Amino acid sequence: MTMMSDLSQVLVGKILSRVPITSLRAVRSTCKRWNALSKDAVLCKAEAMQPFLGFMMMDYKLCSIRFNIQGILNEDGEDFVDASIKEIGNLINQVEISKVFHCDGLLLCVTRDNTSLVVWNPYMCQTRWIQPRSAYHRLDRYAIGYDNNRNQKILRFLDHHGIDGTHLFGYEIYDLKSNSWRVLDITPGWDIEFYQRGVSLKGNTYFFAKEKIVFGEYGEMPEPPDYLLCFDFTTESFGQYLPLPFEHYIEDTGTLSYVKGEKLAALYQNMSTYELEIWVTSMIEPNVVSWRNLFKVDMKPHTGLGFQFEVESGSFFIDEEKKVAVVFDLDESQSYKTAYIIGENGYLKRVNLGEAFLNLEESPYGYPHVSPYYVPSLVQLNQSGKRKEQAY
Repeated sequence: MTMMSDLSQVLVGKILSRVPITSLRAVRSTCKRWNALSKDAVLCKAEAMQPFLGFMMMDYKLCSIRFNIQGILNEDGEDFVDASIKEIGNLINQVEISKVFHCDGLLLCVTRDNTSLVVWNPYMCQTRWIQPRSAYHRLDRYAIGYDNNRNQKILRFLDHHGIDGTHLFGYEIYDLKSNSWRVLDITPGWDIEFYQRGVSLKGNTYFFAKEKIVFGEYGEMPEPPDYLLCFDFTTESFGQYLPLPFEHYIEDTGTLSYVKGEKLAALYQNMSTYELEIWVTSMIEPNVVSWRNLFKVDMKPHTGLGFQFEVESGSFFIDEEKKVAVVFDLDESQSYKTAYIIGENGYLKRVNLGEAFLNLEESPYGYPHVSPYYVPSLVQLNQSGKRKEQAY
């Protein structure tokens, strides 16, 4: 009888390349050889496993997603798109998730009831529940990153008005190594809109931000455009304003993504012209950035006059080589979650992801949101907090 140990390394590699990240725990427990090969296959060949692999927060549930756009835009006219979305069972005691943030293989999840914060390593099948310094609130915002010593940290924005008239405002940072919160001495001269989630890249997190509106002698000054702003987890401070390649205002759609952990990508849609622009960084550091345009498309011929991606959603990823963007939003009727596949030559294809169940009071967290280009992490999460690791 043939044993698993008799299988060739090539065949085992092919098997492992088709195993979902969230099922790897069972694979690794099969035998020592498979445990070692699974780490090599996933960590060294993650890009080859699928054209796109990531996680999606949809209907307050966390899902794994594989999105194959191979074949589109070919000269022979082939048009092939394959989207596979699977709910992750038993994650964090099956609680509902309202927000998710991603940094180099770790996911920071916020529960829908805003009582819990948890860091999850899908590859290591470990979770760590984070106790708050003060009670979490619905409008709290977060970022996850690490410093130059690879110490994992969480940034928390507080901006909460209590029913008793109190106003909690400030910045806190949690260090996973010391298991402690600290208050940061930051007096911001900027505003970051509540729906701007930020994107983590090389351990730091980047946001759209604008200078605070000031009141002059003749009243309020005109609204300033947005800039790019970096939070550096090593210095635990925000950097200087960095230029965006477009003038983005609050009514326009603008959001950030990243390209395989090396570059930032920016989506911009003007509310007046409905033209969609995709930009990619050619250089990015906490205090310096340069951009190049990937493509620009007039959306009116494809969607009709007046179609604009939601300013509070518009999560996306790009295929830089194909010059294709996949934008996750709702359809025009706000009834179905939809992936819009957009190419530089005006190509547009819609992929229905299912019926939308939005709670307008919790907008924008009912919109589909994708954390792209997942690469597994070997970071160990030492257990802490009120809940224990959930078996998968």
